[in-house]
Amino acid sequence: MTPILLALITLGCGGVIRFFSKVAGENDGYGPTYMLAQCIGFAFVASMIHVIERQHLDLSFRMTGIAIVGGMIGAVGVFALILGFKMGGEGSILFPISGMSVVVAVVLSILVYREPITASKIVGLALGVGSIVILSR
Repeated sequence: MTPILLALITLGCGGVIRFFSKVAGENDGYGPTYMLAQCIGFAFVASMIHVIERQHLDLSFRMTGIAIVGGMIGAVGVFALILGFKMGGEGSILFPISGMSVVVAVVLSILVYREPITASKIVGLALGVGSIVILSR
């Protein structure tokens, strides 16, 4: 498997999980309970991967903290999205706006890991932001 193929799998799974947030919001699902149920799915898949790969639980204290903080930040984002849908937000508007999280991740990767800034990356980010602005109107 290549990193690009794995990114495409992430794209598909991320789209479905975001869409399910709309389903939860449209069906008056209580966000925190929905999120707890979602965590069961995450825990199940993580446990199965551990069993299949025959790995023991191994994470440094620092990485455990990063994972917990990341989970908390992600939970706030999921809760906000579900709440936005409960308040009548449209998927064709909320999904593109929340999809701009890619820009945050790219900027952080450039700043933290000093990834090179190229003209094609700048044009790509500008086109991405432009398309999201157009989609959300």
